[in-house]
Amino acid sequence: MKVLVAAEDSGSLKDISFPFGTNTSVQQSTQPTITTFASAGRSSYVQRMIIAKLNAGKEYICIARKGGIIQLYDVNPPHALFMEWKDMTHPPDDAFVGLEYVEGKLSSCTATGKLIIRDLQSISDSTNDYYTLLGEPINAFRVHPNQPNIIAYGGKERELEISIIENICRRESNSTTDSESDQLSSWYIAAIPTGRTLSRRKLWKAKNVKNDELDLRVPVWISDIRFLDVNRNSQTDFRLAISTRFGHVRVYETKYSRKPIVNVEVGEHPLIALSPFINDHEIIYCDTNSTTARFNLINGRKGGHYSGAAGSVLCLDSFFPEQERSMTEGNEDVATSVARVPSGEVPLLATGGLDRFLRVYNLQTRELVAKVFVGAKLSAVCIVDGNSTVPPEPVSERESDEEEDEEAVDSDLVKTEGERKRGKRLRTEEALTDEVGSKNKRKKRVRMHDELASQDDDEEDDADDVWNLLDAEEEEEEEPRIKKEEDEDRVASSSSATQSSLRRRKHGSRAATSR
Repeated sequence: MKVLVAAEDSGSLKDISFPFGTNTSVQQSTQPTITTFASAGRSSYVQRMIIAKLNAGKEYICIARKGGIIQLYDVNPPHALFMEWKDMTHPPDDAFVGLEYVEGKLSSCTATGKLIIRDLQSISDSTNDYYTLLGEPINAFRVHPNQPNIIAYGGKERELEISIIENICRRESNSTTDSESDQLSSWYIAAIPTGRTLSRRKLWKAKNVKNDELDLRVPVWISDIRFLDVNRNSQTDFRLAISTRFGHVRVYETKYSRKPIVNVEVGEHPLIALSPFINDHEIIYCDTNSTTARFNLINGRKGGHYSGAAGSVLCLDSFFPEQERSMTEGNEDVATSVARVPSGEVPLLATGGLDRFLRVYNLQTRELVAKVFVGAKLSAVCIVDGNSTVPPEPVSERESDEEEDEEAVDSDLVKTEGERKRGKRLRTEEALTDEVGSKNKRKKRVRMHDELASQDDDEEDDADDVWNLLDAEEEEEEEPRIKKEEDEDRVASSSSATQSSLRRRKHGSRAATSR
């Protein structure tokens, strides 16, 4: 398996080759082969990355860097620089929000709305780039996979729009021979009389959903766009899915309505990117809270999580083994069902983000098939080659325990008869020793209990004697005090009687005198 990742910290690309089952978190696991190239520093880190296949059939790595630089590198080592274009953004700090390669046309779009389309069929021509202005702000941009003249874009407080580039035309089949048609794309850029400015015409524009329960306007902020049912050969009938920074996934049918036919809030966190599934009924999304999940566009429900990430997932890429062959054979769709995946090959999903790990999942079963530590925050990921060999199932913990038990049983069987008897005798002696010891301990415990009980009885008797002595002493001290108090009471009563008799006599004498 071969995967390309872009490291934001160093502005470099990393070519990572590894087999299924690789996990750098385990020391005994197979280690990957990592080749670092195209380092340009953090100030010129890679914002977008795709694989472009030119007319000669050779594949190139196409990247868009911060600062308005677009480069083409050879996909095979030593990854030589093939072509470079500078000053593609204005101002220089403008960011690329889209990079698409369809039918030999390389389209790049910036956040300020500058769209540049370059015809790579005449790559040596210095005047093969054309541009148009879409207006700002733009946060998401996508080109129709089968019609390079159809573009969709949107952004913060800017609804989804679909436009047609009228200068990109389909080539007539009778105008070229078979040998020329093999080398030339079926689309070309017609002569532009007004220089290199493209003519654009708006085909369709979405309308916002109805107000919320508080009758407030729902804000708009589109983060990614994906075309669905791409084999519809029409300029008025399109099916699209978008994600928003407010946690919504919406599906539009341009033929029936300007409002979304599906509008589901899949989470409370902002959604970052969308990636296609093996059919057009489901789609993969990621958010800023380490969630990567599958979403059903028909019933509006989640189909399962791709777990493992410890931080925000910033980039996704889906790989379908039969995609290229299906397009060349003219089938209905690209791997529209599980039956389209050939035996021994599996569709894959690669993710990368803040936790500095590259994770590769089986797109159908959501099983983690590889985990590689990159050492830098990933800003873009692209699967170049998927491994066609499916690894054997790992041994579970239960199976390993059963194997250990079987080994232990086998080791017991090889013991001799004498060893078994000796072991039995030792176990019997140990059991008897334990029994005798337990009996002795029980007797000792009973004896200690009796001694403590007798000590408690003696202590109670001593306490009673002490209390009796104290009571006797108190009685002896109380008798003199009581006798003294009685004498004092008698003296006091006699004195009071004497005084009262004297008062009567004195009163009687006074009465006689007055008479």
